[in-house]
Amino acid sequence: MRRNFLHHLHPPQIRQRTVHPLTTLGLGIASLTCLGVLLATGFTLFLYYVPDQEKAYERILHISTTLHYGGLVRNLHFVAANALVILAVLHLARVFLTGAYRGRRLNWLYGLAMLFLLLLSNFTGYLLPWDQISYWAAQVGAGLAAYFPLVGTEAQRLVLGGTEVSGETLLRSFALHAGAVPLLLVVLAALHLWRIRKDGGLAAPPAADRERLPTDPWLYRAEGAVALLTFAALVGLALVLPATLAERADPLHPPNPAKAPWYFVGLQEMVSHSAFFGGVVAPALIAIFLISVPWLDRSPNSGGQWFARDRRRLDIFFILLLLSQITLIIVGRWLRGPNWALVWPFSP
Repeated sequence: MRRNFLHHLHPPQIRQRTVHPLTTLGLGIASLTCLGVLLATGFTLFLYYVPDQEKAYERILHISTTLHYGGLVRNLHFVAANALVILAVLHLARVFLTGAYRGRRLNWLYGLAMLFLLLLSNFTGYLLPWDQISYWAAQVGAGLAAYFPLVGTEAQRLVLGGTEVSGETLLRSFALHAGAVPLLLVVLAALHLWRIRKDGGLAAPPAADRERLPTDPWLYRAEGAVALLTFAALVGLALVLPATLAERADPLHPPNPAKAPWYFVGLQEMVSHSAFFGGVVAPALIAIFLISVPWLDRSPNSGGQWFARDRRRLDIFFILLLLSQITLIIVGRWLRGPNWALVWPFSP
């Protein structure tokens, strides 16, 4: 039965370059491993958590300090959630820089939709501890959502259940985080894998078709090794990077500065310079560029080749775009102090 299931995911034979470590860097399997860990640990936490603003904080405290292995399970969930965002962005960068979206537009859109859902999943999960950090980060993050054109205000009201973070927000965040979003992620992941299988495996130059290997055992061994290494890394990180839990949320005393979750703090940094450009124009242009790039790319290259010469301009633009967002996150996360003033990162 196991072999039949795996044979549905992969063709009987693969190109030899598929199992080379530099072809994909194992980012897709590493991302799937993180998703599996998130679902498993999330189900465990689901059994003990209560989405009520009077009980949520105590439940997280109970899970972290009293429940056997509860702290490790929560740490693992925390580490896997953050690692998955990073791995998903790196996976998207790999697909872009190898031109692997050529002839696979629908799968590229599946990937972008999954990245959006991952960010939504992390954001809705961020509030669940109901501590001071998560409460105000959710408040700032929800405020940023209002800047998105056309649907921003309605999306903000949908997530918050009103105009500010409240018990209704906690309930809605839990419903999205533990119900709708994981289900959609699993469906899209299945469609993503099905399209890869339907397209004959990973994108590759025509010359790579000459050298082929049987999928069993070569690809299964490679994927198993990446999954085991990823899981070992997550467990190791969970042992040294505990999930934070600050004091209980206090809506009357905001911290200064109140910062969005790290994956949205770059957007917060842009909004701090210009609400219209940083909150509307720049995000809209980035989204339009990413969605339309399979149609914009007119190069003759068939895809599957790192940094192809005829795609150089697109690659340079994408790398500069990625570096600019990383820089904004670093500035917003570590170089902003009280009243959003610039500070030295190691200052008290």
